[in-house]
Amino acid sequence: MTLGAIKKEHLGQLVAAVGAHGGFYGPVLRDNDVCLDQVQPSDTLVLDYANFTLPPKGLFFPRSEVIATHGADGMVETPLPTGKAVLFGVRPCDAMSLTYLDKVFMEAQFADPYYRARRERTLTIALACRDPAATCFCTSVAGSPSGQGGADILAVDIGDALVLESATPAGEAFLAEYRKLLGRPSDNQVKARDAQVAQAVRKVSSIGSDGVTARLQASSESAAWEELAERCLGCGVCTFLCPTCHCFGLYDEEVGPQGRRVRAQDACVFPAFTLEASGHNPRTRQGLRMRHRVMHKFCYTAQSFGDIFCVGCGRCIVNCPANMDIRETLTEVPP
Repeated sequence: MTLGAIKKEHLGQLVAAVGAHGGFYGPVLRDNDVCLDQVQPSDTLVLDYANFTLPPKGLFFPRSEVIATHGADGMVETPLPTGKAVLFGVRPCDAMSLTYLDKVFMEAQFADPYYRARRERTLTIALACRDPAATCFCTSVAGSPSGQGGADILAVDIGDALVLESATPAGEAFLAEYRKLLGRPSDNQVKARDAQVAQAVRKVSSIGSDGVTARLQASSESAAWEELAERCLGCGVCTFLCPTCHCFGLYDEEVGPQGRRVRAQDACVFPAFTLEASGHNPRTRQGLRMRHRVMHKFCYTAQSFGDIFCVGCGRCIVNCPANMDIRETLTEVPP
């Protein structure tokens, strides 16, 4: 474990130093909203935010991307991404979500070369939560507002400075490389960090998720799914904003005499997602689609990967146009 500290007023120097060797992505203001984007020289890092609307998965698993083109010379694969990048300021829940996506795109039988290339070239610095939102429930799904899972470095905001702690060898190497900008924290700064961490944990609500996988498995035939689905619009907001949802489709498109193969994010809540070429659809009702999404996140991934694919970020709660709450769903569906 290596510790470091940097005054907030000196963050611009770190951004410039890192940016000279690769991309630096962090929380910046875009159209009156704080989002994760490549930091430009005119940008100022924003640290007092709840979370980004869009999760960081889009940097590794884009909404859509061309993976190959084809024409008279045959099919040509898109070159793999190159160059290093630093991802700064993601919340611990989002950093943890990357470990789940890793299981799908890097550790599974069919590893994804594009996702792997982006992940392996990126160092992630998580920023611990100071004031978790009322919709956050990370501690109920094996997370923490100061968790280090998926992060190479954890930064804690203590007011006028950030205290950093390495979580991986890559994080230690980063702190060593920029040690001239990152001084060692004082004892008082370390105490302030520990107090801040403890305070944030106390603010997170709990949903009592013990045994949720077994309970949901027993509820597959419950009529409650159809009742809940009467409120669901099937818009897909919850899936596209979820940091761990990873459904996608592959499409061949013609562009004049050329063609291209595109991978695009998809959602299991859409009727066409399971529509077969024969015209048969095994999930014709919204209740079946809603059940599948919840079961996949809390049951099927636990069976396949050993983890519930929910990090408690609350995006699906905050942004649902029908005011549906996944925490209520987990308690309203009886076994």
